[in-house]
Amino acid sequence: MYEKNTILVVGQAKPSKDDAIYNLHGEFYISLVLDRESGRILDMDCNTILEVTKNFVASMLIGKSIRDDVKALELEIKERYFALTQKPLIACIKDAHNRYMMVTGQK
Repeated sequence: MYEKNTILVVGQAKPSKDDAIYNLHGEFYISLVLDRESGRILDMDCNTILEVTKNFVASMLIGKSIRDDVKALELEIKERYFALTQKPLIACIKDAHNRYMMVTGQK
């Protein structure tokens, strides 16, 4: 399904204890299928409760670069995503960015 030049990177963060995700999963996860070289997000999934939330997050992330667009993604999330998982989603993006940079040996 995915090309050989792709990698899977997972970012995780602790959601608020008030969020249903905390009660169901304990952690908030985002899985990103990335182009190894550019860091471009090709596909994603996350453990949101509602499908519409996952689709909305995907619309913000797919096509962006986890390597180059972290600040822009954080700003877009702050401007468009108003849920208890706003901060954990940003933390997941930053965690995924750090993992991508470590795995690919970039700084």
